[in-house]
Amino acid sequence: MIAEYGDMETTTGSAARLADGTLIPVDLMVYAQPQAKDGLVEGAPLLAVEVTSAASRERDLGEKKELYARHGIPCYWVVELGDYDVTMHIFELGVDGYDERAVLGWGETVQLSEPFKIEIEPDELFRGLPPWRGPIEGVEMAQDNGPDLPTADDPFEVDAFSRRWPTGAEKIELQDGVPVFYGRWDERDVAIAERAYPGRVVRLDQKPGRPGTMTVLPADPTAEIRARAIRIDVSGGDS
Repeated sequence: MIAEYGDMETTTGSAARLADGTLIPVDLMVYAQPQAKDGLVEGAPLLAVEVTSAASRERDLGEKKELYARHGIPCYWVVELGDYDVTMHIFELGVDGYDERAVLGWGETVQLSEPFKIEIEPDELFRGLPPWRGPIEGVEMAQDNGPDLPTADDPFEVDAFSRRWPTGAEKIELQDGVPVFYGRWDERDVAIAERAYPGRVVRLDQKPGRPGTMTVLPADPTAEIRARAIRIDVSGGDS
């Protein structure tokens, strides 16, 4: 455990209910014991740690960082595990959002005092661990988008069931009342989600077939939701 003293506890794979319409599964959290309710962490934990994947890296270091700052999470760590190296981004909440306290790789250390005193050494924390394979240990995101769904009269095959939306999702979040699905999606997944959520706007947040997110917006999103939504033209960006 990273921290378990006083009234602090550590949990992995649990979700934080940051607001009525915002439920975020977090890879690791440190929180105060009174925050634990009904299997969730209520309100801002003391520390949130996310381990990136190909689908989550951009969001973990971008919109999610802004979301956590907005909800007052005082400390946020982002861990990028490669086959042979690791990079840790250490953020602490300041007046205007997160300040980057340190960026660490192998052989580097930093002394922290918030939310508790600790010396971070990536070598000690991660040496000997297998390469990260997604938020669920042992699960690897598919490298292609798989076959179409079967017709209504035919049974599912494993590849179609495990790669198409929603069972192919690497992680699912609810942000400001808007579902966000991490994975490798294309137009077929958009069509499936549109049938599941009739009348809503289903948006790919990157080019089809690339790792990233698919967001399900209200038919007429409010100005607040529009302001917070990721705006990426799926026809643009890098090839």
